[in-house]
Amino acid sequence: MSDNVIDICLEAPKSCAPSGGLAAVACLRTSSELAAFSGEWRELYQRIGCQNAFLSVEWMASWWRHWGGRHRLFVVTVREMSGRLIAIAPFYIRRSGFGPGRPCALCFLAHKWVGSDHLNVIVDPEHEHLGVDAIVRFVGQQRAEWAYIELAAGEETSRIFARLCQGFKSLGMTERVTDSEVCPYTTLPSSFEEYLAGVGGNLRYNFRRRRRALEREGQFKFIVLRSGAELQEGFGKLVRLHRLRFEQQHKYSSFLAPHILEFHADSLEQMAAAGMVRLFLLQIGDEPVAALYGFSANKTFSFYQIGMDPAWARLSVGLVMIGCSIEEAIRTGHERFDFLRGDEAYKFQWARDTRPDVTRYLFDRRIRSQWSWPEVWVKREMSGLIRGCIGMMEGLLFPHKTVEHFINVVRKFREQPPPNA
Repeated sequence: MSDNVIDICLEAPKSCAPSGGLAAVACLRTSSELAAFSGEWRELYQRIGCQNAFLSVEWMASWWRHWGGRHRLFVVTVREMSGRLIAIAPFYIRRSGFGPGRPCALCFLAHKWVGSDHLNVIVDPEHEHLGVDAIVRFVGQQRAEWAYIELAAGEETSRIFARLCQGFKSLGMTERVTDSEVCPYTTLPSSFEEYLAGVGGNLRYNFRRRRRALEREGQFKFIVLRSGAELQEGFGKLVRLHRLRFEQQHKYSSFLAPHILEFHADSLEQMAAAGMVRLFLLQIGDEPVAALYGFSANKTFSFYQIGMDPAWARLSVGLVMIGCSIEEAIRTGHERFDFLRGDEAYKFQWARDTRPDVTRYLFDRRIRSQWSWPEVWVKREMSGLIRGCIGMMEGLLFPHKTVEHFINVVRKFREQPPPNA
């Protein structure tokens, strides 16, 4: 048996462990191992009907190609003794700073830079106890490789995520919770008219009125792109419209940072091949006036990014685009429309429910683990202070371009990742 494969015996209920509680646990350490494993990852993802595109191998492997760099891959796999894959923990070990004494953190893949939400381990529900407990045991056995655990953007309402965190605490680790972020979503009925009947009267009236106004402009088109050269061209239109919107508002968008766009060019191709990409265009004649980029994962549609032409703002093209996108999601059999993280007011016009994503830090009794928390805390406080200062400066609404330029420079410094950061 390979050196990085460990047999773990766990006392699990028979319903969760048909093999009698035995699990074979391995750890993928290299990019080539991850590439070779991608087919099995994809098979488990589809077998359990995973509803989260950010847990797909297409998304996470693309992120690792762009930002793995000097960090260490640590993807844990769990199999029944028969060899059947039942769980994946998409982890990596992040090196903080460049000194040999800097603490290393065990983190979810794709947790930084690209707005991944609802991160979690991927587990066959029939083997939940065996899968999660085997991951926890293995991670604990490898604690010489990390100082603390950082589970960012974790799906707090997930039973599996709760069991994962509880498992780490059972190893004697202390938990700290930060950064709870609201994620609005709405459960979709069987028809768009039924959906509209459940939203506010003003929204329903404005959507219908603005859509009719756009139709009167002539050749109103709602276009759905999923693959091929048209998708690549459509993504370019999304970027252009997104840039127009933010330039008109004199704001900086991290989505437009060069390395972020390079990542999306890569992941777009991979996820389109898996059938997950949806790019919607709203056109008047041949002119695109709004675009929306999202992902379809089984019965869930995730709204990721939007762009719109400020010249058409008077006709609320953003509002019409979101309404048409929800209509298309219902038409194609989706049962949930997820607006992802963020408490923007427009999301709550359309969304009926929320669920939180949280970041959980776990520290054990080792000195290097205990000393990691003050450093983490200082970094987080400094980041919050910088955000607050930028917000105050924006609030002053100085017309002078020097202040505006300073704000954007600071944002670019904070939000644009360096290569292999």
